[in-house]
Amino acid sequence: MPIDRTRARETPRSEPPDSPEALPGPDAPDIRQGQLAEHARYRDTVDAAYQAAARDAWARAVPELRAVWEDHKQRYPERSRAAPRTQPDGSWVADGQRRLTPEQNAEASKTCAHLRYEADQVILPAMRRVEGADPNRQLASLDRMLKGEDRLKEKIAGAMQVPGVTVKEALDMMPDAVRFTLKYDSRHYADGVLADVERLKSEGFELIKLKNLWDGDQYKGINSQWRRLETGLRFELQFHTPESLEAKELKHEAYTRMRSKTEPDTELPELEEFQRRANSLLVSPPGTDRIKDFPD
Repeated sequence: MPIDRTRARETPRSEPPDSPEALPGPDAPDIRQGQLAEHARYRDTVDAAYQAAARDAWARAVPELRAVWEDHKQRYPERSRAAPRTQPDGSWVADGQRRLTPEQNAEASKTCAHLRYEADQVILPAMRRVEGADPNRQLASLDRMLKGEDRLKEKIAGAMQVPGVTVKEALDMMPDAVRFTLKYDSRHYADGVLADVERLKSEGFELIKLKNLWDGDQYKGINSQWRRLETGLRFELQFHTPESLEAKELKHEAYTRMRSKTEPDTELPELEEFQRRANSLLVSPPGTDRIKDFPD
């Protein structure tokens, strides 16, 4: 069940002072500032109690969510797929009739190698500098920084089904061939995201898109897309709390099945409900309303 903010407010405390009003006498400004400071401390205390209750509720729910997903997989076994493979003539084929000619496959392999080099030697060091600028964030999920080469080739082959699209153009269409995640605790989340967007710009990257999805029911977090101006390489950067990142990873297989468009009609509603159920337990960190979509 979602966290009830009113329950967090039941934490034992002193009642907040009355709302500040103009007071007569020379001490009025000092009294007003004191009242404002007391209100701010009270608000911070309530927010901290609310966030702590939300973290506890999420931790309690995770084992049950994992059990629900295991039960789902028992009832809906994953369909087997033929492994992508390179043919004796140098062409490449994958499930779903996606193919690359020998020339296209060779070019795709070369392009993927260049992408890996640029991600590892240029973008990752910049992300390390952003991470090192403040101890209140950490890079996460670096083992997923790059899509696998076969997965990239599947996407390239799919895009090239449109006549005239080249291998490079197909790769340039992918916003998440390279992807990073920054993780913050809820107290530092909003300030951290706003600061790190500016740090990425100062590293010479161009912000293409930013979406604040904390109000969504299928995904919680902030997604952004960036471009390296020197080469045009695009990459994705997600901003998460520990809980929203764990939820994303827990739901990843369900998300993959939904995107595959091969699941039976009876499975799709369950996949969507599983996503909603996990997301209903996540609470937006304070201050996320200050993070606006780009472009608006």
